[in-house]
Amino acid sequence: MPTADVGGVSIYYEESGAGNPVVFVHGIPTDYRAWGAQREAFSKGMRMITLSRRYAAPNQRQGDVSDSTIQNNAADLKGFIDKVGGGRVDLVGHSYGGFVSAFVAADHPDAVKSLVLVEPAISTMLVADQTSSAQALGLLFRSPSVALSGRRFQTQSLVPSLKALESGETEKAVELNVDGVQDMKGAFRGFPAETRKMMLDNAKTVAELKTKFPAFTSKEAAMISCPTLVLNGEQSALYLRRIGELVTKAVPGAKRLIVPSSRHFPHMENPSFFNENVLGFLGGVR
Repeated sequence: MPTADVGGVSIYYEESGAGNPVVFVHGIPTDYRAWGAQREAFSKGMRMITLSRRYAAPNQRQGDVSDSTIQNNAADLKGFIDKVGGGRVDLVGHSYGGFVSAFVAADHPDAVKSLVLVEPAISTMLVADQTSSAQALGLLFRSPSVALSGRRFQTQSLVPSLKALESGETEKAVELNVDGVQDMKGAFRGFPAETRKMMLDNAKTVAELKTKFPAFTSKEAAMISCPTLVLNGEQSALYLRRIGELVTKAVPGAKRLIVPSSRHFPHMENPSFFNENVLGFLGGVR
């Protein structure tokens, strides 16, 4: 199994193809396998690298996931790019992995050639301080429908999924998490068996949502200087689509694309559209 030791953290990865390196960073609760529908298309003329973040399968890291913060994952990713990427890379990040990727692109412009953010779950774009009632109330006044969408995810998905995880009900925790981010009851059960297995293999990463997020706002997003493409699922939760809008507005020159017939996992739900358009973006950058 190919692994890279980055600052004492073992990172599993797989690669195929040759050429410019394109690094794919998964979200919660998935791993390197989340990009299986991209492998054939992106391995033609490129060096496609898919990694599993520190606590994702098949990594054997021990711990309670409390050290799997955005900042620590970003440090892992930067070290991985330096060690395995072999120079500046095109970077593709989904959901929590999109937050991590944006963080790296803002802090290390020398490491990222272009950036693709897939449903980036940068919740601090909406409310910078997640513990501030005043800021949450401000969002409610500014965008009541967005605030209610985010509140629905918190009450019906986030809180009960974390409670289920703490109780050892891992399958329930994953189902609540996936149904929540998909904004659709029964979404988890609707995925193919191999996808559900991957998600269950990574149940403990749901606990990453308990960690404190850095205040990554429009100010930090504006520090991203590379060509950037933001993708949102056509039927994604409203609060996630608003985050996509805000990121696109904040990053200089960024473009946004809506992926039809998809929700929070557009690279899995509509891979043909996703692959064609992301490859077109990367080709245009080059």
